[in-house]
Amino acid sequence: MGDKFKKHSMGFFIILALCLGAGTSIAQPPESAKKEEPKEDEGDPTFLYRFSQFLIPKPDGTFKKPNIREPGPDSANFPTSPYTLPKGMAYFETTPSVAGKGSSNPRTYSTPTLLRYGLTDDVELRLFTNSLTVEYSPNRAGFSPVVFDMKVHFWDENKDLFLPAVGMEILLQSTFGSSFLNTGVQPSMNLLFSKDLVWDTVLEASVGLQSGDIGLNKGDSYEMTVQGDLTTKVTERISLFVQTAYNGSVDPRFANNILVGGGGLLNLTETITIYGSYNASVVKNLPPYFTQLGIAFAF
Repeated sequence: MGDKFKKHSMGFFIILALCLGAGTSIAQPPESAKKEEPKEDEGDPTFLYRFSQFLIPKPDGTFKKPNIREPGPDSANFPTSPYTLPKGMAYFETTPSVAGKGSSNPRTYSTPTLLRYGLTDDVELRLFTNSLTVEYSPNRAGFSPVVFDMKVHFWDENKDLFLPAVGMEILLQSTFGSSFLNTGVQPSMNLLFSKDLVWDTVLEASVGLQSGDIGLNKGDSYEMTVQGDLTTKVTERISLFVQTAYNGSVDPRFANNILVGGGGLLNLTETITIYGSYNASVVKNLPPYFTQLGIAFAF
């Protein structure tokens, strides 16, 4: 009797173990059927990303959610960053600015506006204009010409060889604007550099050539422009910088001048940043200051 009970008990436990094992294997799908969790910087592709894939297909491309912190707005400080927007990402940056009155320059209010679009991970298409521009003495207002712009990222920073990240910007100012602000078709170019330093500090610089009276006066000269800044990250949301500009900028953001100043950025969200700066001239007869306060959106 006892041997028979032991046999039935052993058979019962074997059947129970097999059922539990089968149930567990059914409840857990195979590895291939498991859905991968999306990475933190990925999400549902936007229309702009799909459009870039339509223009230049990249089968192994990865969509990145819009982020205003990387690579960050170009309008916040003088040098343009050598880093381009990821494929399919766009920035809209608008920066109301005021330049003081110089001996031959009226006090000027303008609204520099920059639209950026990542065509690929290393090529960025851009449209720039000073938009609404108001000059005082004499009082007149108009729309500044549109500048067609393209930025190319050549390579990232090489920390082992202490080499900076490098890019290039090519610009063509059009005649699409008010007549008193029209200076003709003006080509320009800019070499862009960025190097990480200690204590979350970044050194950026740009060296460019801006055309001198080529558009209207049929000139054939170019003038060198140099901009530089040191930016340090104070917190995850706040960065401060000091900057300088020699001979203006390759885009018509502000007139030829030698400026020294500083400012800061505040990241309100992952897609919105506000920034501002005050810059003083070191040349007596030129506009004594240039100040700006702007906002940038990533989408």
